[in-house]
Amino acid sequence: MKRISLWHYVQSHQWQVILLLVLMLLGPTTGADTGKAQRLALLVAAPWEGETAMHNDLVATYNALRQRGFSPEEFLVLAGSLTRSGLLTFLHDAQRRMGSWHSGEVWLSFSGHGTFRGTTAAEARPGLLLTSALHPAHEEQVLWEEIFAELQVPAAVQLTLLPDS
Repeated sequence: MKRISLWHYVQSHQWQVILLLVLMLLGPTTGADTGKAQRLALLVAAPWEGETAMHNDLVATYNALRQRGFSPEEFLVLAGSLTRSGLLTFLHDAQRRMGSWHSGEVWLSFSGHGTFRGTTAAEARPGLLLTSALHPAHEEQVLWEEIFAELQVPAAVQLTLLPDS
């Protein structure tokens, strides 16, 4: 697990246009909104060995949010070979940053692989798979319910989720 600087990645993204269109459809920001609003963008890319699409997604999302007025200080980025404990620590750090907010906006973007626990549709619990192992260990997966429990977004803070798993 490592935190990365987005400036290390080449900006050639086919998804950037799609993400920008989605963001534009959500509504414009005004000058009054930027600067006063408390905002945080959490960008997570969890590729398996040899995959690059997740990093491209992360960079495209970063660029689209920058075009919507997010400043570099409003981003927390986690990318690379991830573990359950590393991802939950990242989310805990984000929760501490926004824990006292009375209003605001949080973006959570995840690009990686999905999984679920359960044997029927009624008991299925979706999550993230952090390894390509055929039988992943507990440390190699995180359920979405665990992510939301760790993040604890305050009630008055809007959460936008962009999962690609």
